[in-house]
Amino acid sequence: MDLTVALNENPPSNSENNGAENDGMIVRNSMRAKFMETYYHQNFSMPDSLIFYITTNPKTAELYLKMVKTCKYFFVKNPILVIDKALNYDDSQWSIMQTPCRRTGMKQTTSKLWIANGLIVSQKYSDTTETIDENILNSIIPKLYRCDLYVLSLFKQIISYRDLPLLISSAKSVFFDEVVVKHEDGSNVEVQKIVEIASKATSIDISRPTITSKTMEELLKIPHFFTLPDLTLKNVPEVFDIKAFYVYMKKNKTTEFILYFDESISDDYKKRLLEITDEIIAKKKVDYIPPMLRFRGLDLERRMKLDAIFWKKP
Repeated sequence: MDLTVALNENPPSNSENNGAENDGMIVRNSMRAKFMETYYHQNFSMPDSLIFYITTNPKTAELYLKMVKTCKYFFVKNPILVIDKALNYDDSQWSIMQTPCRRTGMKQTTSKLWIANGLIVSQKYSDTTETIDENILNSIIPKLYRCDLYVLSLFKQIISYRDLPLLISSAKSVFFDEVVVKHEDGSNVEVQKIVEIASKATSIDISRPTITSKTMEELLKIPHFFTLPDLTLKNVPEVFDIKAFYVYMKKNKTTEFILYFDESISDDYKKRLLEITDEIIAKKKVDYIPPMLRFRGLDLERRMKLDAIFWKKP
């Protein structure tokens, strides 16, 4: 039986016991009941302490699923719903992105969730003025057992900094569109702290990062920043230390930087960006990975030349 279906059903208050030990999880004639009806007490040859450790500390989602398929005891004692397809919130509900797409009742799910593929909160496309709830993600965080994500893609969410490691530590691709990460005191978490936790990421794209004059300096203190393949930052404010960035950029042989600067940058800051652009374009041979830059005042001719160098790369 498909665990995603079986574990997604909750018993009504008038549920009946079918004779098996059920921890309150069985409903007669339900899919959950069918899953549980062959569960019996187990007499393992190994010590109880070892069985308890194995039950409560599965190392991978694949191992946990094998354990559950081998013996339902492991699920009864540690009920986890493994979602091995991308879990997506769109059109006011959660769904598992597979063929066919399966809607899920997250509010009714009592099992813990082990997300082993992707976690996506999508933009709501609508002709009305309705906007997405900024706390959609927070509604399922208490249910999360573990995240082994390839993709973490979020739109317009507010996240607590204390929850960020659970969500982002394993992600390969991180896409934050109008996402705000908050400290407990309500202040915004700076982008370098997000990069620091996203230690497995190969691509990070953040549309409204919190940046200070020390951001570049702090990024250079993060060991895996030097091996990050792709970093895209949009709406970069003038406080970003462009001088420190340019010094590092000329040594950069790993990261593809794509920087979109905020429209509010001053004419002096824009002038410096134009100077950097002209220096890159004028160089006969670029022996570093040049950035892709977008800012107010960048004309089409410069942009096309800069893009050509960016895509060519050394």
